[in-house]
Parts: sequence; structure tokens; C-alpha cells
Amino acid sequence: MMKVVKFILLFIPLYWYVLLWDGFVFKIGIPEPPIGNDVPSWVESWLVPLFWFVGTPLSFFIGSAYAFRKKYWVWFGAYMILGGLPVMLFLN
Repeated sequence: MMKVVKFILLFIPLYWYVLLWDGFVFKIGIPEPPIGNDVPSWVESWLVPLFWFVGTPLSFFIGSAYAFRKKYWVWFGAYMILGGLPVMLFLN
């Protein structure tokens, strides 16, 4: 059970980075849900920017540090490619 939880916690930020790559680099949009977009306004105005500017970098640093410390080299490489490459491209 602990391996499943570890896998999920390492996988969720990588999935988020793939969505960011799809949306901003490859210009592939995420389809709208079939029911509609009934998101409260406070989520869009407060929670989404908080996750963008705090959660994304924090999940990158925590995930890559954990993978490096535990010597999960495949996970660490995935974090470096999906999360670190955009940062390096942006800074150059």
C-alpha cells in the first residue's frame, strides 16, 4: 500500500508538468468538461494563482529532492526533464 501512495505522490506533479507542457509549449488545450464549468469565482481568483506560483515550484523541489535522496533515478530524471527543462529554457 505504501508503494502505491508513494507512486501517486510522485506521479501527480509530473502529470501536472505534462499538462503545462501540452498547454503552453505544444498549444494543446484541455477539453472542457461536458457538464459545464461551474467553478466558484474564489477558486479562479485565489486558489489557482496560489497553486501556479507556490504549488508548482514547491512540488518540483520537494519531488526532485525526495527522488534524489531515495535514489529513484528514473523519477528524478522525469522531474528534471518535465519540471527543470522549462525553468532552464525560461532563464536562458
